[in-house]
Amino acid sequence: MLNKFNFFIGAIFFASMAIVLNGCGGSASVTPQKQPTKVMPAWINAPLPSDNEEFLYGMAIESDRESAIKSALSDMVAKLGTTIESSFESNQEVRGSHSKLVVKNQIKSDVSRIKINNYEVIKSHKVSYREFAVMIQTDKKKLCSGLKDNLNIQKQSIEQKSKALKSRDSLSRYKSKKELASQTDRLLSEILIISELDSSFDKQKNLDFITQKNEEFLAESKKLKFFVSGDKNSLKFADIIRNHLAKKGFSVTSSKKDALQVKIKTSHYNRRKIAVLTLDISVLDKSQRIGGKSIVLKERYNGSDASVYKNAAIHFKQDVESKGINELIGINLGMD
Repeated sequence: MLNKFNFFIGAIFFASMAIVLNGCGGSASVTPQKQPTKVMPAWINAPLPSDNEEFLYGMAIESDRESAIKSALSDMVAKLGTTIESSFESNQEVRGSHSKLVVKNQIKSDVSRIKINNYEVIKSHKVSYREFAVMIQTDKKKLCSGLKDNLNIQKQSIEQKSKALKSRDSLSRYKSKKELASQTDRLLSEILIISELDSSFDKQKNLDFITQKNEEFLAESKKLKFFVSGDKNSLKFADIIRNHLAKKGFSVTSSKKDALQVKIKTSHYNRRKIAVLTLDISVLDKSQRIGGKSIVLKERYNGSDASVYKNAAIHFKQDVESKGINELIGINLGMD
């Protein structure tokens, strides 16, 4: 009886061991599943679509979607600028006093300020944990329409300001038309940008607008005349002002009629070895004072008034050349 029991226990033990050994060594090894390889969209490495009559394109890869869009917009604007510069180079279009380099720099500056709001993200892809790619496009006609509206607003503003100058004095008209001509010159790059985007745009008509405003300023500058006079102590100082105005291209006349008058009165006193001169300068349009200045000059006094005035004239001329006529006669001619 005991032998049968021991046999039964032994059978159970060996059966259990067999199961354990079979479970440890007999099972097949589990092969881990391979993660599917992410395929990079072909458009990321492919050439960007060429700009056409309908759309402009831009593409960028940055750390996130928003940054990629901003970079793609910058890319779009940069390509536009390069295209316009190349067109400008081939046409060699230089207007008036504009040098080629000045216009090219102006184009770069104005193109960089273009804000593109009507863009559309046409493709996007998360390249990696830290990289996001986007491709955008913008409607060329809508972009061009916004630029045209802005150009027309600027032209209308210039025209309105120009018409309002009729009742102003000659100096005010001169300064204002000089500023309006400068504002008009800055439209050149915008005109070139729009003409590149829209072949039907009347470029010549808008270039003629720039020419017209520059001619109006030139005509006004020819009307601006100066009559410079001084008392017996001021003759040398008057000559210096007269010569400087002429050197800057202004008309200096011997008649007071229809001219701005620059009047100089000079007084002096001696304080031991120092002579103190006071130049009272007045600028009149008809009978109305529109500018002027009081200037004090100090010279070494050696007993000769003639020597004092000679040295003072030399130093006054140096001041005119270094500080400018605007500073010394108290009006703004916008030239120094």
